[in-house]
Amino acid sequence: MSEREYDLVVVGAGPAGSSAAYAAAKNGIKVALLEKEENVAQTVRTSGVTWIDYAKEFGIPEDCYNPIRTYNFCSPNNTISISDDKPKAAVLDVRKTYRFLADQAKKNGAEIFVNTNVTEVITENGKIVGVKASSLNNEMIFRAKMVIDASGFQSVVSKSLGLVKQWKRFGVGAEYEAEVENVNSDTWWLMVGQMYSPAGYAWIFPLGKNLVRIGVGIGKPESEVDPTERLDELIEKGTGPIKDLGKITKKEFHYGLIPNEGLSRKTVYDNL
Repeated sequence: MSEREYDLVVVGAGPAGSSAAYAAAKNGIKVALLEKEENVAQTVRTSGVTWIDYAKEFGIPEDCYNPIRTYNFCSPNNTISISDDKPKAAVLDVRKTYRFLADQAKKNGAEIFVNTNVTEVITENGKIVGVKASSLNNEMIFRAKMVIDASGFQSVVSKSLGLVKQWKRFGVGAEYEAEVENVNSDTWWLMVGQMYSPAGYAWIFPLGKNLVRIGVGIGKPESEVDPTERLDELIEKGTGPIKDLGKITKKEFHYGLIPNEGLSRKTVYDNL
């Protein structure tokens, strides 16, 4: 079993983990960034919507996102459209963005370990001092002065320490990245009402050219409806603005979970 020492170990190479690793590394901190999948952003779990100002703040290049200028909202009986003179929102190329952030961390000295799954938390005197992980059947110990749990919804490190429990209220989202016949590349759609989602909303987010993300988000435990089934129904029926997309060719399926309890948790502990 190999053992390594760092100033900071970051668990999870999503946007939060990679950004934290990048910020720390460029300030001279010795960083290890651990990712359980074979590649950073191998699985996409988000629609990647953000604001352009935020993207610029993190140095994300313009070729990593599609700018949005017009925001359409519809219910079964009403439609509202709001437009800006210039784009303010963005739909990210999620893989390209996450990999850009991880690459920036690496260029500034962070070491990235993919295929590395945290299996155990190491503590001394009640404080976290590192993690144990497995990678291709090899056991590794990462010791650190500080650990960041950026493992997303699962909160792997925090749960192992007994600091947090499973979220009780959360949203479940399902979406297809698809090629369509008709789309305004600078316009998104948000759709509300029971026909779209009994506890949430549906969306059409353009990626540029003829690519869009079509999805449904449903709150739990408020509704037992499966978002994937509802999404398939909406596409099959051509509900609302979905019908205007014309022929839809599905390219990739995304599925993700997001907490919906507000700031209900403490976020800083000893060394974590």
